[in-house]
Amino acid sequence: MKKITAAELAAADMESITLIDLREPSEFAENSIAGSVNMPFSEIWTCLSEVPDHKPVYVMCRTGDISREIVEILEDRGYDVYNVEGGFAAYTVYRAVSEG
Repeated sequence: MKKITAAELAAADMESITLIDLREPSEFAENSIAGSVNMPFSEIWTCLSEVPDHKPVYVMCRTGDISREIVEILEDRGYDVYNVEGGFAAYTVYRAVSEG
């Protein structure tokens, strides 16, 4: 399984990737990354066919655990897919530290 860190995600060109956020809509609405797509884990099975396959896919959940399962499924389907290590929690910490 391919992985990326919160720092790598923060540096990513959002135009060249698809970032899937598996958190629930209320969490996503409260705080999300610009350009990310909310596909809640509770509904992911109906959304998987909508995931574009022409660019890398980064998958993120709250802590990076649930997203591993979706990454494995997308890998099996031939996607160039990466798990965001530590999920949104790690990204939030990274942004807070890097912005001082």
